[in-house]
Amino acid sequence: MKRPEITQVLLMAHGWGYNHRFFNALLTTLPESTRNTTLFVCMEAGYFPEQAKQGLMIHTPGIRTQGQWIHYATEVLHNLVLAYAEVPWLGLGHSLGFSKLLEFSVRWHSLLSIHGFTHFVKSDSNTQGNPPRLLSRMIQKAEHNMPEVLRDFHNRCGHHAQWATLDEQTLLTDLRSLQDLNTAQALQQTLSQGAELHAWASNTDEIVPLALALQCFEHTLKEQNRVLHTLASEHAGIATAPARYTDTLLPLLSQH
Repeated sequence: MKRPEITQVLLMAHGWGYNHRFFNALLTTLPESTRNTTLFVCMEAGYFPEQAKQGLMIHTPGIRTQGQWIHYATEVLHNLVLAYAEVPWLGLGHSLGFSKLLEFSVRWHSLLSIHGFTHFVKSDSNTQGNPPRLLSRMIQKAEHNMPEVLRDFHNRCGHHAQWATLDEQTLLTDLRSLQDLNTAQALQQTLSQGAELHAWASNTDEIVPLALALQCFEHTLKEQNRVLHTLASEHAGIATAPARYTDTLLPLLSQH
């Protein structure tokens, strides 16, 4: 039987302290028609080297098992953009992953922020965010005991990723990047090319406060006649209870 044609590409990016498997629960909730016609690609940071090195992970359409992820070099993304130039590209980023998506020159149809942000800490220009001193303390502790920092972070997120080894240098580099992160201009440039923005946040998120998400996205959403989707969920809720998101998320993933 001939495999259905791919009608859209979903490029995902996980947040700090997780990997491509973070999205497994979400993928299994999607309707079969969407799974069979979507090319699922995930930007892999390589935090847990025994599971996947840094690069791209591509999920076989129509397959539910987590073993159906295949690793490719990051450079393959350029080939995918050319090969699937005629179908819509959707970007779904969780936490830091949303800002990472903005680094790639993809002509997006839609950008979906799941507990994401364009800046993380407070500053003179950004009044909402996490206190810089808290992030600095987390970085200092991670320099000496990354496993303990990661366990504490997973506790606060409400979801523990399984790992046997850590790429501590990559984890530290990405953690430090949060100190100066500001992708607001990159987001505006992407949206100026016609992309739609959708964003989800929670008032019970211990990592990305609701006020931070509102400062990052509310104005832009209003310009597109949209609102921030708010729900009662922990930071990693889409990995543990994706059904909470499906009422608003599935229509966006099933329209092509």
